[in-house]
Amino acid sequence: MKSEEERLEELPETSHLVELPPCELSRLEEMADLGHLCALLSHPQEKLASRLMSEGYIKKLLGLFQVCEDLDNREGLHTYCARSAVLNKAALFEVMFSDDCIMDVVGCLEYESGTGPAKTAPRRSSPKTAKFNGGEGAATDIFSYLVEFSPPWVREFVMQGAQQTDDDVLLINVVIKQMICDSDPELGGAVQLMGLLRTLIDPENMLAPINKTEKTEFLSFFYKYCMHVLTAPLLANTAHDKTSKDNFQTAQLLALILELLTFCVEHHTYHIKTYIMNKDLLRRVLVLMNSKHTFLALCALRFMRRIIGLKDEYYNRYIIKGNLFEPVINALLDNGTRYNLLNSAIIELFEFIKVEDVKSLIAHIVDNFYKALESIEYVQTFKGLKGRYEQEKDRQSQRLNRRDARSMDEDEEMWFNDDEDDEEGESVEKSRTEDDFSDSYGKYMEAKKAVNNSSASSAKSTALPATPLVK
Repeated sequence: MKSEEERLEELPETSHLVELPPCELSRLEEMADLGHLCALLSHPQEKLASRLMSEGYIKKLLGLFQVCEDLDNREGLHTYCARSAVLNKAALFEVMFSDDCIMDVVGCLEYESGTGPAKTAPRRSSPKTAKFNGGEGAATDIFSYLVEFSPPWVREFVMQGAQQTDDDVLLINVVIKQMICDSDPELGGAVQLMGLLRTLIDPENMLAPINKTEKTEFLSFFYKYCMHVLTAPLLANTAHDKTSKDNFQTAQLLALILELLTFCVEHHTYHIKTYIMNKDLLRRVLVLMNSKHTFLALCALRFMRRIIGLKDEYYNRYIIKGNLFEPVINALLDNGTRYNLLNSAIIELFEFIKVEDVKSLIAHIVDNFYKALESIEYVQTFKGLKGRYEQEKDRQSQRLNRRDARSMDEDEEMWFNDDEDDEEGESVEKSRTEDDFSDSYGKYMEAKKAVNNSSASSAKSTALPATPLVK
């Protein structure tokens, strides 16, 4: 079965023949029928959005809302405003979310599902400053509707806002603050908003081929402009290595924040790692292990468990340097022999380290905490960690011995090579000396023989008598 959008795409080109319905009270039903308007266009969303922009239709429509707000016929306006918001046009969002329009958009949605004029008081009292804080429930509806329909377009819109406004009034930061300030004891609105934020920062829906840089750009934006707003309650509540507030509602809020941060650890890499290191965030999170609310302590532990689960030595060195197992082990020892969720979760953390043989963490745990843990015998986890530790020490010792033996063999070989070189050198020198002696001796004998010959000739000449003269 074809979707409505697919059927509309197949309709013939007729947009040049029909005008948008006039913005009049008598035409509310026709204006509310977005499907009818889309049917007039061959490329419904893009062309309708362009027409709405070029003709200033949204502002006219919202002006009509102000006229008919005191009347009973509001359903058409609500439907039209809500559906116009999904036309995938960032410029259209800019109009609907501008200071002079946003409160009327909120007003349109206030009449959905029984929410009515009771919520209009804050909207009317401070239209310039209320923005998304005014008409809270309806604003959440807008944000939810847009995020669920098209996260990429919401990302584009909020990133454009970063260039034009202060951090405090960025759409995402307004939503985060609304979540933090939720007055509902059960935090129903905060839970909904947290789900929407999670959708926006989920890399799984940032893979559209039309914009391959979306993930990098949006995550950089979020960590630069928004993450500090999200973590502010957590950092404020753990400022002095203890929880300043530990009531149920605060614990619920911090648990929600930790849930989203844990999601970031699982799905983001560079950005969350850098943030954790710069803010020493894990240390602050582990302060919550002391909370009287077990669910919050479990959330803090789960955050650490996800970090360790990555088996990233960069994280491991951070944990070791900060001695961040200490609050976890203290919580385990304080729990005693009671078998409960917290106990099981802590044991599972150390069991993972043992099974995965995370050597750097095993060495750190055994070297620094084994004396405190060796008395725990109802599980074999810690004895297993010690066994892994000893095995690794034996392997290192054997490796060292092999290296020493190899080094000794190399030294002996070098000694023998040097000895052979000396003998060969002596042989060469001896041969050279003998040759030199032979040459010198030969030359000496030749010279001596020549001298003797010369002496004999001289002696012979002297001994002969003189030849008599012939007279």
